[in-house]
Amino acid sequence: MALNKRFLDPTSSGSKGTRVRALYETTDAKATVKAAGYFNLAASELARVAEILIIASDATFEAKVTVAAGVVTLAAPDTYA
Repeated sequence: MALNKRFLDPTSSGSKGTRVRALYETTDAKATVKAAGYFNLAASELARVAEILIIASDATFEAKVTVAAGVVTLAAPDTYA
């Protein structure tokens, strides 16, 4: 399947007005969501987001978000030491 922007909520904000976490819920599997290019259509919505909580059909997980030149990249979040 493909990204459905209707189920993307990039509105959680931090104390300085920056968006820090987005929420995305989908019937797609985790492997599909993690695939390269999945979130590219939402690059402008995710440009100021630091993390995204994803509720997929087979897993719930967090990912670190980076956006560069319209390409959205997901990575494992930093661990608390």
